[in-house]
Amino acid sequence: MNKFIQYRREFHHFPEQGWDEVRTTSRIYEILTDMGYDCLMGLQVCDEDTIDDMMRTPEQRQANMERAIAQGAKADIVEMTHGFPGVIAVFDTGKPGPVTAFRFDIDCLPGNEPHKEGFRPFDEGYISCNEGCVHACGHDAHTAMGLGIAEALLAKKDEFSGKVKLIFQPSEEVYHGAESIVAKGHLDDVDNMIIMHVALSAEGKPLTSHTICCGCKDFLSDRQIDVTFHGRGAHPCGAAQEGRDAMLAACSAVLNLRTIANHELGLTRVNVGVIRGGTVVNTIPDECFISLECRGECPEISEYVERRVFEILDGAAAMHGCTYDYYKWGLYPASKSDDAMMEIIQRAALKVPWFEKVYFEGSIGGSDDAAAMMNAVKEHGGIATYLGIGTDTTQPVHNDEFDLDEECIPAAIDMCMLALEEIHGA
Repeated sequence: MNKFIQYRREFHHFPEQGWDEVRTTSRIYEILTDMGYDCLMGLQVCDEDTIDDMMRTPEQRQANMERAIAQGAKADIVEMTHGFPGVIAVFDTGKPGPVTAFRFDIDCLPGNEPHKEGFRPFDEGYISCNEGCVHACGHDAHTAMGLGIAEALLAKKDEFSGKVKLIFQPSEEVYHGAESIVAKGHLDDVDNMIIMHVALSAEGKPLTSHTICCGCKDFLSDRQIDVTFHGRGAHPCGAAQEGRDAMLAACSAVLNLRTIANHELGLTRVNVGVIRGGTVVNTIPDECFISLECRGECPEISEYVERRVFEILDGAAAMHGCTYDYYKWGLYPASKSDDAMMEIIQRAALKVPWFEKVYFEGSIGGSDDAAAMMNAVKEHGGIATYLGIGTDTTQPVHNDEFDLDEECIPAAIDMCMLALEEIHGA
């Protein structure tokens, strides 16, 4: 078995959610330093101030470190993380030339894989061993691709010019992963940015094995908001008139949020992913929590959707005599891949036999915080792309039974090396 497929299975077996990726970070660092790279890690990678509202407590960081060691990470490397994830390795030829950066996200999603026969991770022994954690979005494969590119680069030092930065980013699925790396200044000198993701689509169809799209332009900005409705508890029979039902207010909001009209300028999305409230069956709920997101294809749409969201929250609270408070987690911006970088990827992909169908443009159909990195590179004149690696899957991304065709990993590595040959060839 290709060793980078083996790495993918290792990371799949030990998944970690955003800002908890201590074992993943330690193993990436170990593998890269064994190759000969000098690496940055933890708070050398991520800006501490940027991640303030996602910061783990000292106790949580210590627990993550202890788990990492128990699951096979080297204790001395784990201690060097101080409980903060993220790794950057730089391939420096020592010769003048362009700077290219790759982003590989390393976090997983909440969920549990099924322990059942016929599901390959279970049958072949690499199913998640961490309760409530599952690599259901392919980040384990992205990480393996990054390690493969790192190894392949080492044979090119005499042939290449410039630098290649390999960024193993924590916390794509929650908040501030990419933003914290941008804030730290790691992209200030980058001319070219390449981000890969498995299981995107093109021409309205999933990107299956042996296909690739060279870039996407349909990013949606994403704003996530946590809302807590506050009412007044009471007995539902004895004194119902005294109660103010926070759950009814939340449910009214949820139903009406889904009726926000699409905007004429482009894609508009609203979703409530969590609702939680109440304490016991015979008490009117005095508190109910919802977590929602709103997305738009351009700033005008995002502002329109957020305005409508708060109008609906205000109305739902007033209708049921409740109040609410909220917390905004921040913004995933929108971005677009650049044709010039997409053309480089296209030329490289056409040289890799595994890719039998090469789409120039594909679709992300949502958001990724990598857009913040792309925009940072563009702001000082660089170019970027967010490309899709085709792979057959057992289920869609973000499904607990997601698994993929691992042969996409060596194909992606080969394609990226051919792209780098065009960019950095001496």
